[in-house]
Amino acid sequence: MDLLKSRSFHNQKNREKAVLPTFPRFLIVVLVLCAAAFGVMVYLFGGMNTVDFTESESDLGVEETVGDSDITNIALFGVDTRDYSKDTGLSDAIIVLTVDEKNGVIKMTSILRDSKVPIEGHGEKKINHAYAYGGPTLAVKTLNQNFHLDIKEYVTVNFSQLADIVDAVDGVTLELTPAEVSSANEMVREYFPGDPLIQGSGEVTLTGTQALSYSRIRHLDSDNMRASRQQNVLNAVFEKIKNMPKSEYPALIREFLSIVETSLDTSDLLSLSSIAVKGFTIENYTIPDAAYETDLWGGIDSTGAWVWEYDIENAADRLHRIIYGDE
Repeated sequence: MDLLKSRSFHNQKNREKAVLPTFPRFLIVVLVLCAAAFGVMVYLFGGMNTVDFTESESDLGVEETVGDSDITNIALFGVDTRDYSKDTGLSDAIIVLTVDEKNGVIKMTSILRDSKVPIEGHGEKKINHAYAYGGPTLAVKTLNQNFHLDIKEYVTVNFSQLADIVDAVDGVTLELTPAEVSSANEMVREYFPGDPLIQGSGEVTLTGTQALSYSRIRHLDSDNMRASRQQNVLNAVFEKIKNMPKSEYPALIREFLSIVETSLDTSDLLSLSSIAVKGFTIENYTIPDAAYETDLWGGIDSTGAWVWEYDIENAADRLHRIIYGDE
């Protein structure tokens, strides 16, 4: 019996000797994995230009009754200051970017910059003035208050940065009319002298400066068409990203995040990234749209400014149907 006890004790000691060295090796593996993950995070998000932004829903004009946990709305502002070091001034492009993870859909709803709306503390003005008056906070609040939305985050792109984004995906292919080519080339000559001009109309692959010039076209037709051209460029960028090998995503993410200013942080981006992995479709909308805002009027108002006037509440209802499927 003593011999059996001795053997049992000896075997137990041997098992302990076998197990104990395993723990440090396991710990080393965990530490290496953590270090690798940290390195990836630093690589992806190290150049990210995240700015302090209020988390107060009242400051942002968010209503308690609005929202869906599977749907995230982000305000996308395009500013055109010609001072490429500053993201200030009028927001010439205003897009409600909706990420619907449940249905795998990214929706872009352009709010035309000349829409006349109430801006808190400033009376009724063009909606693009809100950004100039109070930066992204007032611009987001103006969207939420007028269209009853739940936007809490924003991304601002200076129009010069749009060229960098297009170049980051090696250009975009769009369908251009001869008149658009002529107008865009005028912009290239004025703002990017020496850069190559767009050669020919029809289906054309544009460089960053060419796509930017196409997006800036103002006097060819209407504000609605200008917003449509901006959407066309963003659509083409998204399509390029969808068709890229996933292995190219890290470098692309790193470049994008160093270009834009945003309130989104690392955790926000990680939670939204699943839609890119799963795949998504893209839908585009514009407010106002004469097919839906039947009371739409465009012209010079009492202040001498050219504006769009329409029933904001009806437009808000339509936007809710677009985003949330509300009846």
